[in-house]
Amino acid sequence: MTGKGGVGKTTLVAALAVHAASLGMRPLVVELGHRESMRSIFGMDDIGFSPRDVGLGVHAMSVDVDGAVLDYMIEHIPSKRVAKSIVQNKVLERLFAAMPAVGEIATLNKLRQLEAETLSSGARRWGPIFVDLDATGHALMFLELHSVIDSIMGAGPMKRLVEETAQMLADPAVTRLCLTATPAELPVTETIELYGKLQGRGLISFGSVFANRMPPAGLSAQDAASLDSVEAAARSVGHPDVLADVAWARTVQRQSEAARAQIDRLREHVPLPIVELPQLPAARMDGAVLGRLGALAAGGAS
Repeated sequence: MTGKGGVGKTTLVAALAVHAASLGMRPLVVELGHRESMRSIFGMDDIGFSPRDVGLGVHAMSVDVDGAVLDYMIEHIPSKRVAKSIVQNKVLERLFAAMPAVGEIATLNKLRQLEAETLSSGARRWGPIFVDLDATGHALMFLELHSVIDSIMGAGPMKRLVEETAQMLADPAVTRLCLTATPAELPVTETIELYGKLQGRGLISFGSVFANRMPPAGLSAQDAASLDSVEAAARSVGHPDVLADVAWARTVQRQSEAARAQIDRLREHVPLPIVELPQLPAARMDGAVLGRLGALAAGGAS
């Protein structure tokens, strides 16, 4: 899941995970970076590098670059102690920071591990896995990693890993990229631009576009046309409450029309299923509200 910052992407990821759990699935939320937004949503003191039960049938984890690099080293170096000493070496730490895409490669390695984990029965341990990317630019960076590495890195375990994960990301039976936007100019423009850069390149298959925080539907054309006569009558008798209601109705109408224009623009340039989600009135997203939002989102998603 990706989208411009502030469009409610992380809340939507949590909501979809809660809904998946209600259907008997075993969802895992993977949050990338150091934001730790899931900790706030689920009311936890900490969400670390290992999957943790956060309630409501959901597990979550936060994958930071340092932890991902250490995990990669442990996988390829028999001694955990030696792997830790390599990662904690100050000279090598600066080298890792200077090397292109080391953190991204290590993060992809962790995602590959999680996707491949199985239970003793042989069934997948996690499903679905919701990956909460930082923003649209972050998604583009991960998806283009294969072409970048291909030009600068020779044969070796890192290159093989990137090739394997590129295949995982490109397989529509395994991975779908969902986009989130609010019905405003900048989020819609950024979504259109990301889709334009990725579509047709075979890097990933798309899922749905979630149009989040849609305002209430505006007045019908007949009701909107009657506002002038209502306002005139209210002024003639000096009725301030009715005038205030008319002003409010016009504000709602303008917001609805502006939002609809942005969603029409999105549909014109991004031919994917678009799921419109309302602005929920709850100040805090508890389990019931998250479940409701997740059900609404999943009901219209592909």
